[in-house]
Formats: sequence, C-alpha cells, structure tokens
Amino acid sequence: MKNEKKDKILLHARNLQWLIIIYTVIFLSRFLLSFGFPEFYEQHIGDNFPVLYITALGLPITGYAIWYVLNVAPLREGSKTSKVLGLLFFGIIGMWMTFPLLNKVKDQLERKNSRVSIGW
Repeated sequence: MKNEKKDKILLHARNLQWLIIIYTVIFLSRFLLSFGFPEFYEQHIGDNFPVLYITALGLPITGYAIWYVLNVAPLREGSKTSKVLGLLFFGIIGMWMTFPLLNKVKDQLERKNSRVSIGW
C-alpha cells in the first residue's frame, strides 16, 4: 500500500479520534453541570442550549464515523457491519466502540500489505 494512502487513513483516524473526544467532553460536561450544579446550569445554560442541539451535533460526527468505517478503515466486512450498527443504535457509546486506535490501524495496514500471515 502506498504511503499516501496510509497517511490518508491515519489522518482520518486521528480526525475521528478528536471529534469523538470533543463530542464526549461536551456531552458529559452538560450532563454533569445539570446534575452537579443545577443553579449554575439553569442560570447560564438552561433553555438557551437545549439537549437537542447536542444530539444534532452528534449526527454529522456519526455520519463521518460511518463513512470512515465503510470506506477508509482497513477492517473485515463483519467488523464493519457490527461497528456501523453500533454507531446507528448506541449513540455516543457506539462512537467509542468505533474509536480508532492508531497502533491497531497501523497493524491492520501492515497485515493488509503482507501476503502471508504467520500469526506472530
């Protein structure tokens, strides 16, 4: 596999990692503020930033993750299917199920390059 294609795959994996982390921080901070500091939450955030906005923010991230899994990620077909179903049905937990670990992506790319796998 060419280095340009490997770099493209790793770039998309890094982008997806950062998007999932940022979305999780936003999601959890809103959740923790609403239960931990209800007065602060009602005064500063309250109805100005409804929960639907956070859910709507997750839709393009989920779409990008599905595109990454189906078109870019070096995975087997069965694994792709389970990851896409996880993204569709489990929301933020599904995002963490598809979280691309760069070392595993690099190993999968190397495995895809080698014709014979000894299993070591």
